[in-house]
Amino acid sequence: MKSKNAKIIFSVLGVLSIISVGFYYYRAEISLYAWNNYHIFPQMVMAFNEDATLALEVGNYYFNVYSNGVYDLKKAEYHFERALMLDLYVKDAWHQLARIDFLEGNFDGAIFKINKQIELHNDELMSSYYIRGLILGYMGRYDEAEENFLLFLEWDPKNWATHTDLAWVYFSGSEYQKSADIARAGLFYSQTNPWLLNMLGVALINTGEIDEAKKILEFALENANLLTETDWHKAYPGNNPNIGIQGLSEMKEAIQYNITLTVSN
Repeated sequence: MKSKNAKIIFSVLGVLSIISVGFYYYRAEISLYAWNNYHIFPQMVMAFNEDATLALEVGNYYFNVYSNGVYDLKKAEYHFERALMLDLYVKDAWHQLARIDFLEGNFDGAIFKINKQIELHNDELMSSYYIRGLILGYMGRYDEAEENFLLFLEWDPKNWATHTDLAWVYFSGSEYQKSADIARAGLFYSQTNPWLLNMLGVALINTGEIDEAKKILEFALENANLLTETDWHKAYPGNNPNIGIQGLSEMKEAIQYNITLTVSN
């Protein structure tokens, strides 16, 4: 019995040894297969695959890009930084790191990273100019924000989000007529967009066109009430997907508040 058991043990050990040797020689392929098919073992796949593009892909998964992943900013940041360690010129990593800094309120870090993206890649990713405009707007550097938004609009003139954010920049700089004008320009392409309608409404309040502002804001609320959580996620890519319902609620409350301003005026 002892001899038979010993043979069984040695046979099992032999199989395990073969498996171990096979994994050693094919560890890169095995870990990559596990990631591509099941999105598991990201640390293993990067330990055995020094591929900057793959690291970027893993980072995008944890940034929930295209709503096709898991939202974890720390893991996303780790893998974007890993991509840059492997290849300083890897596509889009600086851009994504700038977005994460922006979401976390680190505007100095965000502007450094988005400048680095544009310095290295120029116009390869035009949305970098939109992101830079957004960052500069939050930093109060309105003239520079305007320049970047206008550059992006030359490339994508129908983009409602850029019209909205440029209207916000003008509004923040007390240029209310310009805010109204750019919001109207965006509404030419997206007539029922509640974000644009809200910006136009508040701009009109400040230009003294109260009656029209009230009508516009009521129309904004009407269309905001038609939005779904999916619509909110599309409007705010990169934001925490778990706060979609809260974001929608806060947006409607803001429009309702703006409507009260037309009554008090």
